[in-house]
Amino acid sequence: MKKKHKMLLVITIILIIILAIGGKTYLDEKSFNDEMMKAVKSNEAKKVYERTIKNNDPKAFTTAGVIQSYEVDYDTVKHNPMGGIMVDLIVNGNKNLIIDVILDKNNEGILKSSTGGTSSELDDLLTNEKVDDE
Repeated sequence: MKKKHKMLLVITIILIIILAIGGKTYLDEKSFNDEMMKAVKSNEAKKVYERTIKNNDPKAFTTAGVIQSYEVDYDTVKHNPMGGIMVDLIVNGNKNLIIDVILDKNNEGILKSSTGGTSSELDDLLTNEKVDDE
């Protein structure tokens, strides 16, 4: 009987340790995701998005520009293994018109866009606009 009791105690302790480690891992990941979302929704990030958009379309947000509006696709927010936060911007409410942004902090802790790109559909529209201007 004592042997059974000890075995049950050992199994219970192991289960408690596993649950504690799992709970800690979950809470750490949730905290990390909350911090990423906070950064993505910040006013500083909004400035980065608009600067990135203006780099792609200097006439953005005007009647002459291709890009009239954008929204952040919060479902695409994820951590970049090389550092930073990856997020997609949906342009003009069209899910085929995407700007990929990687938010990162520079040495002074200021948020910036390190790299990114555009969907082929948006790239085509922007290229056609540049050709029309020439």
